[in-house]
Formats: sequence, structure tokens, C-alpha cells
Amino acid sequence: MFKKLFSLINKKKQTENLKEVSNNIEVVNAENEVSIAEINEEKLETDKLLKVKINEDSKKDAEEIISKEEMDNVKKFLQENEEYIKNIKINRGRGIRAIDLYSEEVLEFNTYKECSRKLKVPLSYIKENLKYGHTDYMGSAINYLKESLGESMEDESEYLNSNKTPIELFNYLNDKIFSNKISEEKREEILSSDKIEPLKMHYKFECIDKEYDDYFTKYGTIIKRGGNKKIELVNQKGEVIEVFKSLVSCCDYLNKDKNEITYKLKHGYNKVGRYEIRYSLRNI
Repeated sequence: MFKKLFSLINKKKQTENLKEVSNNIEVVNAENEVSIAEINEEKLETDKLLKVKINEDSKKDAEEIISKEEMDNVKKFLQENEEYIKNIKINRGRGIRAIDLYSEEVLEFNTYKECSRKLKVPLSYIKENLKYGHTDYMGSAINYLKESLGESMEDESEYLNSNKTPIELFNYLNDKIFSNKISEEKREEILSSDKIEPLKMHYKFECIDKEYDDYFTKYGTIIKRGGNKKIELVNQKGEVIEVFKSLVSCCDYLNKDKNEITYKLKHGYNKVGRYEIRYSLRNI
């Protein structure tokens, strides 16, 4: 009887132990499941962050590529129009750097007129040097010959607008001394004058008109293309108060000559009375 009782007690203990082990296994399994879920959740979050980072990096790389392409296109466009820009800057007469060829001293001026006045050099010499690179000044001899031969002349820089270079123009006028019907006395007077010789100079000049560089970078494609161009009228607060569909309608509204407005827009002279005008970048 005792034997049976001990046997029943042992079976009960074994059953309880098995239950405890089973419970422990379930707890461990549950904990493992939680851990695995947490790991999976962390992995999912990491994957999301990684994808976001990859997308951001890809977007950044794409923006950098677009930006580089745009910059390359702008540089190419500016290089293609280098001569045009240089001539416009010469006409504007702003921002000039003077270099003394002897002392190598460098001076900067806000305008060509200021430079001409301070250095005591002709304004046309500055423009000639910028356009052709001549250090010998041909303008005074050319203007003397034109005047002596009875040719009309508006200003001292007019010869720079000729389809001939200063050297070609100088040689052409020299030939006219002998081909024109002028008296021997007049011919001798011209040939014996020291004004017929180019002047030795010791400055060279460089444009530093950054303002127009920025202007042409922004509006250059509009300036260079044909067809109608939209123009905006801007008040003193910088607010657009009118958009004109063409140059003609702008000129009619302002009661201004078409050539005057065209010149202003090409050269970046935006002031018209109390207002400013500018090319419109809308729907181009």
C-alpha cells in the first residue's frame, strides 16, 4: 500500500516537473518570439532608413549632376558670346582695371571716364586697347587724318565702330592723302605733322564689369534670340506692375523710341523714369 502511495506521489511530482519545464519552454519561446519580432522590427526600420538615405544621396547626386550640367552650359554660352559681351562692356564703360606696363601697378576704376581723367589718357585709347589690345594709340592719328581729309566725325571713339581695324583704317587714310584731290600745300602739312604718328602708351586695360556678366548670364538667351520678347515694368518696390508681350507694346506704353529701349535692355540700363524695365522670364 505504501508502495502504491509513493508511486502516485512520484508520478504527481514528475507531472508537475514536466508542466514546469513545459511552462519554462513556452516562456523562453515567447521571449524568443519577442526578440525575433524586435530584431525584425529593427531590421525593417534600418532598411527604411537605409532606403531613405540612398534616395536622398541619389537625389543629391542627381542635383549635383544637373547643377554641373547647367554650369557647363552657362560657361559654354558665355564663351560663345565672349566677343559680343566684350563689345557691350566697352560701350557700357563701367568697371575697369588699368595696369602700368612699366611699374606693374594695378588700379581699378568704377567707370572708363574716371580712369581717363585720373590717368590722363584718352577715353578712346582705353576702348581701343580693350577691343584690339594695342598699346600704341592709333585713334589720335586716325581722327587727325579724317579731319584733315574732310571726313565727318562725331566723337573720338567713332573709328572703333568701323568695319576696319584701327591699323587697316590708318593705312586706308594714309593712302587717301595721295589719292585725294588735295593741294600740295595741304598734303605737305599733313605729312609733316607729328599728329600723323601713333602715340606710344604704357597702359593696358581689363574689363571688370561683373554687373553685366550677371545680367547676361540671366538674360543672354533672350537677348540673343529673335522674335517677340516679353518685358516687365517694375516699380520702385521691385513689384511687377505690367507685363508687355512685345517690345513695341512696351515702347508705346512708355512713349519711348524702340531703339532706345532695345539699347537699354541689351546693355542692362534698366531705369526708365521712375520705373525699371527688364526682360521677362515668364513662359519662355
